[in-house]
Amino acid sequence: MYDFKDKETNVRQLNNYMLAKTLSMFEYNGLPETIPYRELEYLLQVNGYAFITEVDGELYALSGSIGGEVDAYNRPKQITINNVALNFNKTLSLKDDGVLIINDDMLMGLIPLFNKENTMLIENDINMVLHGYNNRIKTLISASDDKTKESAETYLKNIVKGDLGIVAENAMFEGVKAQSSSNGQGASITSLTEYHQYIKGSLYNEIGLSSNFNMKRERLISAEVDQSEDSLFPYVYNMMKCRLKAVEKINEMFGLEIFVDFGSVWHFKNRQYVDDIIGSDEKLPSEVENTIDNDTLETTEPATTTEPATTTEPTTTTEPATTTDSVPVPLIVGAPSETSPVIEPLPTIEPVTTTEPVEDKPNENAPVEPSNEPSNEPNEPLNEPSNAPVEPSNEPSIVPLDKALIQALEIEEIMEMLKDDSLTDDDISLLNDMLKEMEDKNDD
Repeated sequence: MYDFKDKETNVRQLNNYMLAKTLSMFEYNGLPETIPYRELEYLLQVNGYAFITEVDGELYALSGSIGGEVDAYNRPKQITINNVALNFNKTLSLKDDGVLIINDDMLMGLIPLFNKENTMLIENDINMVLHGYNNRIKTLISASDDKTKESAETYLKNIVKGDLGIVAENAMFEGVKAQSSSNGQGASITSLTEYHQYIKGSLYNEIGLSSNFNMKRERLISAEVDQSEDSLFPYVYNMMKCRLKAVEKINEMFGLEIFVDFGSVWHFKNRQYVDDIIGSDEKLPSEVENTIDNDTLETTEPATTTEPATTTEPTTTTEPATTTDSVPVPLIVGAPSETSPVIEPLPTIEPVTTTEPVEDKPNENAPVEPSNEPSNEPNEPLNEPSNAPVEPSNEPSIVPLDKALIQALEIEEIMEMLKDDSLTDDDISLLNDMLKEMEDKNDD
């Protein structure tokens, strides 16, 4: 059963609970088997320091008494160690015989802090327990003689058991006096709870853990929640700095590769720490691992911008049509054919600064030859017969037929065209001449 009056035992238990949490504050890698990290951290946080030295060829973290000669700053130079298990009892030099690891710059450890805060917590626990007891007592009973006292105690015992109390004599009423215990003074349970949260929050903040307490009895804004963040780091990073310097000396003296870093929840609250060097940008080991080196890891994306393509309009050069003895073969300009050679594109096109492109005006006298590409114009090609009836019209043709175009047509097509009533007399005469000329060639 918890004895709230045993203050010393309760404080010691709370200290052990806190040490169970803070022993995981730091993590080590590369420690010898003879130095468990739990024992090393326990010595540092309880005693404030530990001395690393060799005993029979093995490294140990030992505790001792620092004293002896002092240097110019009144700092001891020696430590006396007495370890019964190792049968080791010597006075060693702090500089030459090993490395002194300190928990903080003042060699205090965490026990003085835990003793103070946990003592206040235990005292407040007593206040809350007594407050609960006082709430049970609504009235105080006083008796004038022993007989009346025994009758009053018997009455209360029967009430606690659940039995109805019976008063047998009138002397009971005459000798017993009841008084109210509530005097309107004393702390309320709300204020005691707030005080308890304040003490515990201060304790956790000292060891780098955020524990907010609300003294306003209202909602907190973000700035008020974050205002205590800065107070979390000074003492914790002082502890980290002392361990980093000691580990560096141990590696140099004994040829080891020991690394230390924050552990547990402290690992996620890293910030740049103070290393006693002005202008130094050195970071914690975890920060170095998690920081991306932009100088080495930066990848240059391939440039996707290409040189501006100078699009030159293709120059349509009209080659002279090769006429055969039979039907002239039309020349298709601007569209590839099956027999036409494939023109390979130039490997590179240098950008040329040109003025506004001048569109070539089509030559009205150039022969218009059929193309294999589909045309978006609504007029149907001449080489396809139309089945739709053609209504006669006396209006003259808007576009006069050219003789070069007529020469490229078959005789059958000329015969079909002569059936068109919309042709002018000049067109009919031209078609007849061409038809006669082609028939004469075929007869030859």
